[in-house]
Amino acid sequence: MRKFVYFLAFLSMIACRRTSIPPVLFTTPLAVKPAESPRQVNLQLASITAYDIQENVNLKDELWVEYNVVVIKNGKILRMESASRFLGGIRQGQKIALDSIPALRIQLNPGEQLGVQVSLWELDDYSKDQHLLKQVNQWGGMLQIPMMLVEWSSVSNPVSWFLWGARLGSIGLDYWSKQDGRDLIGVSELQWDWSEIKKGKLTRFKRGNWKGGRAGLNAYQYAYAYRIHVNE
Repeated sequence: MRKFVYFLAFLSMIACRRTSIPPVLFTTPLAVKPAESPRQVNLQLASITAYDIQENVNLKDELWVEYNVVVIKNGKILRMESASRFLGGIRQGQKIALDSIPALRIQLNPGEQLGVQVSLWELDDYSKDQHLLKQVNQWGGMLQIPMMLVEWSSVSNPVSWFLWGARLGSIGLDYWSKQDGRDLIGVSELQWDWSEIKKGKLTRFKRGNWKGGRAGLNAYQYAYAYRIHVNE
């Protein structure tokens, strides 16, 4: 009888035992930020307008333009594209369209910085530079400076920016600066950080004026315009 009672008690204990179910934890997956893709950047010259020219003898200025685009990271230039072009003569009040000049193209990666420099020069007597201009014509009106010939300088301030521009155009800017009768009309520079560039395709316009000289002698005023296109 006692064994039967123990057996019933054992059965009741088994019947009353509860199975413990482990709690189910729901976790929210962390949002993964999509990797940013490189952007393609084009530097396109637009126009040069002569409101007042330097030359008072033959009433026209002979112009030369240098344009450079670089990629910078941590204060160092990683990549560059550079070109030069002889624009010919321009008279007061005349506008030269530059849209037909091939654009410079460069790739900008996340975390990098874009640098642009455009400069305009006036030649007093371009006949003295026929040898150089012949070289330019052989390249279809453009000069490409090999990377190995470039000695980079600091890009931390506008003065140094001009120096690297002079080295980029070693047959252009640096050449003119060492000769008599080559006058710098003006230089336009800008830097554009990756974080400042909005998503999608966009175009940034740059316009301005270069003024200099003395009134009645060699005063001049030129307007310039160029565009920077950023693609996906």
